Amino acid sequence: MKSYTAICFFLAVALILCPLVSVPKAKDTFSANVSGNTAEEEESYEIREESETKSTAENVNVLKASSGQVSEMPIREYLIDCVAAEIGGSAEEEAIKAQAIACHTLLLYKKAHKDSSLGDADISDTSQKLLTAEEQKEKWGENYSAYREKIEKCVTEVENKILCFDGEPIMATFFSISNGKTENAENVWGSAVPYLVSVDSPDDKLSPSYTSTVSVTAEEFKKVLTEKGASPKGKEENRIGKSELNSTGTVNSIILCGKSFSGTDVRSMFSLNSATFTVKYEEEKFIFTVSGYGHGVGMSQYGANEMAKKGNTYDEILAHYYKNAIISTVTQ
Repeated sequence: MKSYTAICFFLAVALILCPLVSVPKAKDTFSANVSGNTAEEEESYEIREESETKSTAENVNVLKASSGQVSEMPIREYLIDCVAAEIGGSAEEEAIKAQAIACHTLLLYKKAHKDSSLGDADISDTSQKLLTAEEQKEKWGENYSAYREKIEKCVTEVENKILCFDGEPIMATFFSISNGKTENAENVWGSAVPYLVSVDSPDDKLSPSYTSTVSVTAEEFKKVLTEKGASPKGKEENRIGKSELNSTGTVNSIILCGKSFSGTDVRSMFSLNSATFTVKYEEEKFIFTVSGYGHGVGMSQYGANEMAKKGNTYDEILAHYYKNAIISTVTQ
């Protein structure tokens, strides 16, 4: 009886000490086939690695949006298709490895924070894009064999690695191109996350896709703003009010037609590449000039690739973009 009581006591203590992490759900993760830090910068990457952590499963159930069917895939196959869709075979090997670890980690995070709308599925191919072997052949053409071989090699090297915080897989979000700095999670999703904090990623500005523009007719602008509860009045050029930026240069809020909107709302309303933008009225159109591509939280894929070009390893890339996270080895 004493032994039973002692066992119960130690189990209770273990449960109390077990760390729990509450973070918001990952939202739009943007895919890109990419082409860091500047060469002059010297940064010390603190890389901490745990011995091991338990895997939740060997397979993943993916909801195919087009058919509504759930398909079971080995995690290795999932990672290959995910990396192919997200960063592609033309990227540097160390960036591909970093992407594979981020994809694996985000999958395990989503499995641990189940979305009830997915039913028996762990993830959908709308929240995480996948590129099948046939689609890879069509997209890459004569480069298919070389790119596929490279991705398979990189996935093999890191398929047992994930990122953890307090012993749990992190919400390892990623995106295409930052505005030169990544975003604090609270600026986008309203809640701070200790490993999703703003870091410099200046080489993103070298991307040929760094700047984009969106032109909106005065009529369409009025229609969208009216649907969102604003009251467009007066001259069109007076419908753009003051904007406030956060510490990364992203639009925190902006007055349009007398109503305040968040930068992320405006991004969604007008299908902008990011929430880092300016807007002006000229030639009977509202013109948005946008910097970067994606929500900006977590790892910049373009920045990761530029870091890899400069000789940074996958663990250094991950240590830069996911502060306070630990690389952990998965065991079954």
